[in-house]
Formats: sequence, structure tokens, C-alpha cells
Amino acid sequence: MTAMGEKFHVVPDELRGYSGLLERQAEHFLTIREHAIVKGGDTSGFTGLLSLLDPVVTGVAQLYGETLEAATKKMSQDAETLVKSARTYEKADEVGVCLIDTAGGKMEAPSWLERFLGVGE
Repeated sequence: MTAMGEKFHVVPDELRGYSGLLERQAEHFLTIREHAIVKGGDTSGFTGLLSLLDPVVTGVAQLYGETLEAATKKMSQDAETLVKSARTYEKADEVGVCLIDTAGGKMEAPSWLERFLGVGE
């Protein structure tokens, strides 16, 4: 459990790197999905009593494929969220630097800072 106000360090480039890992993993899921449906759901050799299993095997392969597709979609969404988070952290750092520079007298408060934070009024 972390205490309120505990310091942490975020490296935006690492978030982007994790995003890339998720995207690559999602691509692997699509490959596995195709294999599961094409090969795993193949009932062409089923004869006699095994032919009764055709709908079951096809259904399971389809369900497995849908599950992998849903996982791929979620992983891609998470990857996009990591990239957005990296941008958000970078913007927050830029604002922090601007605030420190303004407070230290190194620069005048930019107009957006004046508008949104009331600095320089």
C-alpha cells in the first residue's frame, strides 16, 4: 500500500515501449486465432461417429477465435492508452517546468498559463 503523496517516477518512453509490446502481442493473438480456426476447427477428416462432433469442434474453434479477437482488441486499446498516458505525463512535466521558471522569474507566464491557472495576473 502506498501513502498519499508518495513520489513516483514515470518514463514516457518506457510507456511507449510497453505499448509496442502490447501491439506485438496483439498481432500474435491474431495469428493464433487464424491457426485455431483454420487448423483447430478442421473437421474434414471426421467420419462415422466422429462426424457427430463437427458442430462442437467448429463451435469451440469459433469461440476460441472470438475470445482471441476480443483480447486483441483490448490489448490494442491498452496500448493506445499507454501512449496517451505518456503524452499526458510529458505535458504535465512541461507545465511544471513552466510554472517553476515563471515562479523563479526566468520567464513571463505564457498566455495559456495565465488563462488556465491564474498565473501572472
